Amino acid sequence: MKFKLYLAFFCVAFFWGTTFLAIRIGVETIPPFLLAGVRNLISGTLILGYLIYKKQVEPISGHQFLRALLLSILMIVLANGLTTYAEKYITSGLASLLSTLSPFFVLLLSLLLGYEKISFKTVAGILLGMTGIFLIYQNSLADLLKPDYRTGIFAVITAVLMWAIGTLITKKGSVNSLSMLMNVGLQMCIAGIILTLIQYSITPNISYTTWSSRSIFAMIYLAVFGSVVGYVAFSYLISQLPSTKVTVLSYVNVVVALFLGWLVLDEVITPQIIVAASLIISGVVIVTFKKQNKDKE
Repeated sequence: MKFKLYLAFFCVAFFWGTTFLAIRIGVETIPPFLLAGVRNLISGTLILGYLIYKKQVEPISGHQFLRALLLSILMIVLANGLTTYAEKYITSGLASLLSTLSPFFVLLLSLLLGYEKISFKTVAGILLGMTGIFLIYQNSLADLLKPDYRTGIFAVITAVLMWAIGTLITKKGSVNSLSMLMNVGLQMCIAGIILTLIQYSITPNISYTTWSSRSIFAMIYLAVFGSVVGYVAFSYLISQLPSTKVTVLSYVNVVVALFLGWLVLDEVITPQIIVAASLIISGVVIVTFKKQNKDKE
């Protein structure tokens, strides 16, 4: 069980950190909602195809379909779709920075709805993480005021809020719900169709000849590692741990995005950034892990 948790943590923390750069590359030549739509159609088809092969496809009731529809709209169409759309206007680093609002939204909603109780450890972890984020981005926060970024910023903040709401609904669970893989695959296929239809309603005449090979590769990478691996790992974690502890991994996503900026774009990593990354990782450790002899929170 511990190995599965650690593996899921790694998949969410690392692969979702790489998706910000992959999305940025993908939207260079592929329309954003179509990129998100095709990505989810591919990943949903892969998951459902696996279930068909394993003969584990389940019958879907009307209630189960409506729940999957709601979650697909919140967590994929709005959260993933708007994040992809936003990266047409803002950098992947700024998008990853704004995504760190997720733990705050989840924590606030959880407290308001009575799903979780506030703890010193949770607050301390979030504060450490946000301190690290500030150290990384303090010299570029002025970019938030640029008019060109406003559309992207609004889209990402809306996406994070929708993700937080969807996270809490997923955590709450449902009686007679579908298995994790069946549920995830269904959500992805539903969202993929909706996102694709949205793009064609906006731009009916799409030229596929302008798509670059690197954007196509980014789309495939997003489908396999961002959606199949990352989303399945997230769904597993949210079923095992409190939602606040899972969403705090968005801090690690920023560190991964920062490292990729250095690796791919030759950005400089300073001692200040190393200290910031240490604070972020410390925050995640404090919030996520606990000693075995302590009572469950």
